[in-house]
Order: sequence, then C-alpha cells, then structure tokens
Amino acid sequence: MHPFLKKWLLSPFSNKVTKSLLYTGMAIVSTPLIEHLILKVVFKKVFNIDIPIDVPDVPAYIAGVILMALGGCHNLLFLSLENSKQKRLLALQREKQAKEEPHDQRIIEEIISFLPYDNTNYWIEQASYAGLRRDFSHNLDCCMRFSEPPYALYNEVVESKKQELVITIRHFNSKCAGYLGAQEDASGIMYLPPYHWKGRRDESEKRYYEMLHDVANAGQELLQAYDAFIKCVKSQGFIIGKI
Repeated sequence: MHPFLKKWLLSPFSNKVTKSLLYTGMAIVSTPLIEHLILKVVFKKVFNIDIPIDVPDVPAYIAGVILMALGGCHNLLFLSLENSKQKRLLALQREKQAKEEPHDQRIIEEIISFLPYDNTNYWIEQASYAGLRRDFSHNLDCCMRFSEPPYALYNEVVESKKQELVITIRHFNSKCAGYLGAQEDASGIMYLPPYHWKGRRDESEKRYYEMLHDVANAGQELLQAYDAFIKCVKSQGFIIGKI
C-alpha cells in the first residue's frame, strides 16, 4: 500500500468527535439488530415468549450510516489539519536551524582554531613539568571569552559542553598562575616552572611539587572537558574538519 494511503486509511480514530460520530452511528444500526437476533430468538426458543423487538427500518440504517460516514470524513479532515500543522512546524524548525547553525558553526570553529586537538593535548600534558608556549597560553586566555553572551550557542547541548570547557580552562589557568612564569625563559618563548625551587629542600620545594600536581590535575580535567566538547559537537552534526 502506498505510504500516503496507509497513513490516511489506517491512522487511529483518536479524536473525540470522530469517536462520538462512529459510536453513535454503529449503535443506531447494530443495537436493535443484535437485540432482535439474540434476545428475541432466545426468549422465543427457550421460554416461548415473543418479545416485540423490531429490526431497524431503512431510515435507522440510513441515519446510522450517515453518522459513521461523517465520523470517517471528520477523521480525514482531522488528520489533514494535523498533517498541515506538522508541516508548518517542520518548516519553521528548518528555517530556525538555517539561521542558528551557521552562528554555532562559526563559534565552534573559532574555539577549535585556538585549540587544535593534537597541539592542545601535547602542551597540556607537559605543562606541569616542562611549561607552556606563550602563544598557546594566549590561546587559552582567548578561549575564556566564549563564556560571554555574544558567544552563546543556540544548540543547548553543545553550549553546555562549551561552558564546561571554559570553566576547566579558567581553572587550569588559575593553577598555572604563579607556577609558570616568563622569567624562567630568557628567550621569552616559553612559560616555565620555577626549577630553582627544587634544590632548596625546604618549604619552597614542597610548594613546588604541590603546584606541579595541581597543574597536572587541572590539565587532565581540561583535556577531559575538551574531549567531551569535541564528541558533543560531532554528535550534534556539526562539521569541524581536521582538528
């Protein structure tokens, strides 16, 4: 059967008006006939009592059939209106997506441009013991602005993961502050941990290792949030190309 015919002919009679018309029409046609065929025959055969129940006449059949036909027509009209409503809603949804998806796509691509996947994993993994490149650290700082309203995503699922990512970046940067510094690298290319603390064997050395572990732990949280963001972006159908 053609899908269109199947939808219209086999759809459930779910609305109340259709049910009322159909049930009333069937009752008019079938009830006296059932009474005649069952009750009258039983009483006549078993008790020899003749109950005066007449078979419905032609007008009763016509009225019942008309009501059932009206019920069927109403159901088709009801389904037609529902189908038109669904088409309008779908068209509005597509129009909305056509406006919102390019906005979200642009912001997602901008985030990934600051945080290329392999580059991000490399520098975050080694940050606690070997430091960060200053340009990558600057990229992390740039990513923190994506929590602000102008960069909010229409896709609420991805927006949630983006906010979680920004929170972990902010936490990571706070742990790096005071631990990684430009003064350790004369070239100015790197932010390095203060290696001179380790040789003092006093409270400074203890503090050094505490901060090292804090940076390492914050880095792992950041990478987990970044992986979750990338997976979410892909699951929501955004094209991010090579990362």
